[in-house]
Amino acid sequence: MSNILTEETTAGDLGELSRKTGLIVRPLDAEAVNKLFVELEKYDAGERRETFDYLKRALNETRASLGAEPVYTDE
Repeated sequence: MSNILTEETTAGDLGELSRKTGLIVRPLDAEAVNKLFVELEKYDAGERRETFDYLKRALNETRASLGAEPVYTDE
């Protein structure tokens, strides 16, 4: 699959997710991801783990509400 097709598919999927959930969803680039990691490093490991666990549950709940399979399974 070409990068262009992947980007178009991802952008379409994000648009559909935004429409269904009301969330504002934007594609990410490497710079945005790097900034995110820099910000995350400012917080202690316990808080990061707790936040990540919450986000995993929220993502799975959102996917379930749309009839999609969960991304994260119980570990």
